Amino acid sequence: MKRILLYSVILILFVSCKSQQLTVGSLCGSFDGLEGRKSPLSTYVLLELNSDNTCSLVKLFDLSKIECKGEWSLSNGKLIEIMCNRNPVLNDIERALQGGGYIEGNIKITILNKNQLKFGNTILKRKK
Repeated sequence: MKRILLYSVILILFVSCKSQQLTVGSLCGSFDGLEGRKSPLSTYVLLELNSDNTCSLVKLFDLSKIECKGEWSLSNGKLIEIMCNRNPVLNDIERALQGGGYIEGNIKITILNKNQLKFGNTILKRKK
């Protein structure tokens, strides 16, 4: 009887751990949140992850807009790595002169669960 109970517990733990693994399909969607507490000086962050591994990250503060368009990948099931396009300003001079900017390089976002991500000090929640 003890063996049956032991095997049952091991099986339940194995199944529950297996169901928590995240895939690219389960993370696709839009996430948003406020950087800083809800104050007049907070920055709004919007992240869109697409199933074809393209993404868009936008940070809005007052009248400025900073964005990144690039590709994302899942690393170790706990981290999203975003590779932003390298110098898109050459293609869009007008936007750059209107107070906007571009994020360049690699960005790492921690996965808390399939509905919450952590980007720096900001918790991004899935939009419904």
